[in-house]
Amino acid sequence: MMVGPKLYLIITNISKRSNVRSLLLTAAAFGCDCVFVSGQKKFDFDPDGPDIPGQLRGHLKDGFMKIVQFDRLEDCIMHIRSLKSNCRDSNNSPDNCSQVKIIGVEIEESASDLEDLPFTGDIALMMGNEGQGMNHKQMAMCDSFIKISQYGVGTASLNVNVAASIVMHRFHHWARGDAVA
Repeated sequence: MMVGPKLYLIITNISKRSNVRSLLLTAAAFGCDCVFVSGQKKFDFDPDGPDIPGQLRGHLKDGFMKIVQFDRLEDCIMHIRSLKSNCRDSNNSPDNCSQVKIIGVEIEESASDLEDLPFTGDIALMMGNEGQGMNHKQMAMCDSFIKISQYGVGTASLNVNVAASIVMHRFHHWARGDAVA
């Protein structure tokens, strides 16, 4: 049986409890296999802990999504790099896809536009901090970056959960093979 590309989320350097909780719910809604948490020591990620939304507890306990915690971002990234990837390129060939790609969501010069479907296989999304975006340490650990096109005038910033939702939605449709315009 062919298993589709997997989606992972890395939560690190997110300061607001409401954003952490929303990111967990969004990850579950889009079929994220695992949420990797780096640092974030002020939050309790036990399925019965106060930081886990009530509607997510059964989902976690039944094994539909896992939360794996690491003290340091380096350890988290090393673990992700050890995972085997399900991947497909334009020829459905696994040749170029040996590891999970760590993709930062950041307005950055080298970032691919999300509308161009820059996915090739399993990905771990790393989001930036609510105020400052991704720091240099986070950016150095990413394989690539994607950005979300914005068409209005004003700020170039989106709430971290809104941005994660847009990217996960796009990935989900790509992974299913849906025609995405």
